[in-house]
Amino acid sequence: MTKVRPGESPAERPRAAVMEDVAELAGVSAMTVSRVLNAPEKVRPETRERVLAAVRELDYRPNSAARMLVTGRSGVLGVVCFDTTLYGPASTLFGVEQAARDSDYLVSIASLPVLDRRWIGRGVDRLRSQSVDGVIVVAPHESAAEG
Repeated sequence: MTKVRPGESPAERPRAAVMEDVAELAGVSAMTVSRVLNAPEKVRPETRERVLAAVRELDYRPNSAARMLVTGRSGVLGVVCFDTTLYGPASTLFGVEQAARDSDYLVSIASLPVLDRRWIGRGVDRLRSQSVDGVIVVAPHESAAEG
């Protein structure tokens, strides 16, 4: 991550690495960098390692908005939950986040003040407005979806 120094103007800050920078350092095309990041099994191991080394060296972070435009997927799962201060919902949320991380997903949470059908709908709508790939509802009571 680029550090911002006090009084530094945006023009003075070093820019973040882009895919073309990775490609140049690794001696490959930008398309090859994209393949390594999205379908690594389709790239020779030695090429894949050069690209990944360049990604690490440049601290390259893929642009999630650009990736979403290309793939139609955000890489984000939404979770609607209530009262995560309680052990059950908190441990469920922890498990969801771990499973999502293991599958290269991020998690966005909509925490509800009231557990009823109207608030669950609002939480789902909020997450859908973020273009999540899927929604998980953590409701400790079956009656929550009925209310």
